[in-house]
Amino acid sequence: MTRRSFSVVFAGSGGAGAMTAGAVLLRAAARAGYYGLMTQLFGPQVRGGEAAALVQLATEPVLAQPDRFDLFVALDWDKVDQFAPEIPLDAGSVILADPAAGVIPPAIARANARVIDFPMGAPKGKAKQAAEGRRMNMFAAGAVAELAGLGLCHLRAALADIFARRAPEVLETNLATALAGETAGAALPLDCKLAPANPAQRWEISGNEAIALGALRGGVRFVACYPITPATGLVEWLAPELKKLGGHLVLAEDELAAINMVLGASYGGVPAMTVTSGPGFALMTEAIGLGVAAEIPAVVVDVMRAGPSTGIPSKTEQSDLNVAIHGGHGDAPRIVLAPLSVADCIATGERAVHVAEALQLPVVVLSDQALGQGRMVIDPPVVRPSPLARRTNGVAAGAAFKRYAIGPDPVTPMPRPGAPGYQWVAEGLTHNEVGLPVSGASAHVAQINKRAKKLAQFEPDDLWGECWGEGTIAIIAFGSAVGAARAAARELAARGRPLRVIGLRQLAPVPRKALARALDGVRRVLVIEQNHGAQLYHHLLGHKAVPAAAETIARPGPLPFRPAEIAGYVGEGVPTWTTMPQ
Repeated sequence: MTRRSFSVVFAGSGGAGAMTAGAVLLRAAARAGYYGLMTQLFGPQVRGGEAAALVQLATEPVLAQPDRFDLFVALDWDKVDQFAPEIPLDAGSVILADPAAGVIPPAIARANARVIDFPMGAPKGKAKQAAEGRRMNMFAAGAVAELAGLGLCHLRAALADIFARRAPEVLETNLATALAGETAGAALPLDCKLAPANPAQRWEISGNEAIALGALRGGVRFVACYPITPATGLVEWLAPELKKLGGHLVLAEDELAAINMVLGASYGGVPAMTVTSGPGFALMTEAIGLGVAAEIPAVVVDVMRAGPSTGIPSKTEQSDLNVAIHGGHGDAPRIVLAPLSVADCIATGERAVHVAEALQLPVVVLSDQALGQGRMVIDPPVVRPSPLARRTNGVAAGAAFKRYAIGPDPVTPMPRPGAPGYQWVAEGLTHNEVGLPVSGASAHVAQINKRAKKLAQFEPDDLWGECWGEGTIAIIAFGSAVGAARAAARELAARGRPLRVIGLRQLAPVPRKALARALDGVRRVLVIEQNHGAQLYHHLLGHKAVPAAAETIARPGPLPFRPAEIAGYVGEGVPTWTTMPQ
């Protein structure tokens, strides 16, 4: 019997190679034509600690993590029990463990999953583990690839891709070990084979890489940043690609320097971006206000993590919405966008650049750890070109140039510095139409109104978000919560219970007209988000964008929403949040 989806966990101590095993399996699945998702679990340690790769493969696009995992492969049991709440197992799950790895931790054992002793050559002693642990993970990857029916050629190709930059003997050793695991996997009494896949070309990409790709497509050629988890992978991918296009990436001494470098580059005429997470974004808020006041385009990507303060750097949450929309003093309007999926990170990253350039203001992109560090196998996306671009002319010949002129169009020409006859000052102080600092009330109010008018006149078109389904119950979500809601809706629709899902891509300003159209005919509205304070719910309610009777389903991270949990909130079952281990 074949199946449409198959989920597996590779887990072990840091350095055991769980992530590499998951990456090999996902890459092999992509080459075989399957869709997939890999989520990474690891602790906040710089080195060592626990690690797990959660992989789901399927014959149709994967929207979110599954409600349960079919297979758990233990490379060892060191600290793995810390992940038990994030790895749902049940009596139908199977655990593969080397007998030499020790006793199964109680937090894993209480799932009552079936346990199969599976010798993988578990090393004994720390020195031997350091030398052989990576080969052990390839043995496990080969076994699982065989169980899923991915095929030897695809496994070989995946290994060749992942170890392409290593010495030839490294690839040979890992390939031999994976083939040995494949032979061992064929002897296991398990039926896990996937149904045949469509051999169409697929992309394997993370949300961080996707936003970076979108930003490059949008025209970004300067990036300044300070490393911070979980956003670091974005700039690691971006740095060499930006260089190929003649752009520059600068590693700043801190987040304050990074955002100011971005404003300086943008002032000079180069589309620019910075990348951070919650703690870094908090430091940038003053300079974002400068970007608003001086009307300088900038893209700020915030890959949210669990907070406050340093929180849990390696886990997801959606708790930066308030600071993204309102962070800073004074009236400092900005656009806030959030990608709906890993694939949508490409389009959202690109459109963020176009909007920032066209409206001459900062645009914040709110991603989150689940999207940013999640790796997905997707169909190559179709990204619609945008005509939005920076206005650098439009001043009548012979007329006096006023960079901040008050008129019917709030977006005024922004020539490059040094253009003859078009000199101007980018000033954070209240300024007049020419740009000179003033302290009069009339000029202050006029410039505030000018900047607010940009957002009031902005028409987001399809940028506002997306709507799926036609039910009379609607879920509104953003970021990684959208995928779980869509997966719940897909399962409910199969049972004859339609559910409408509205994914908001534009969070500020609230796209009231588009949202009203999406809610037409809806009798019950639930706003689902991963933060304790119901930030999106209160934001929408405050702008009268949802009915007063709308319900809020808000809880903090780091545990992700799962389809069964959301179905429970709708009324189809019991929410899993009420029974999750503490």
